[in-house]
Amino acid sequence: MAHSNETEFKAVTDSWGNPDVAYYEAEAMRMRNEYLRSAALKGLASAKETLVSWFSAPSRTHSA
Repeated sequence: MAHSNETEFKAVTDSWGNPDVAYYEAEAMRMRNEYLRSAALKGLASAKETLVSWFSAPSRTHSA
């Protein structure tokens, strides 16, 4: 049996059959917040790695 890679899309509509703008605006805000949260967590993880590498690197001392 063959499987289709297409996903079925069903539009959310208001009581008049028009696209429900409020639903799609809320969904867009949810997706934006999810993206910003993941980007912030990646940035924090990167900053942590940088700080750890700074403090775990051998210190350089100059001998005269």
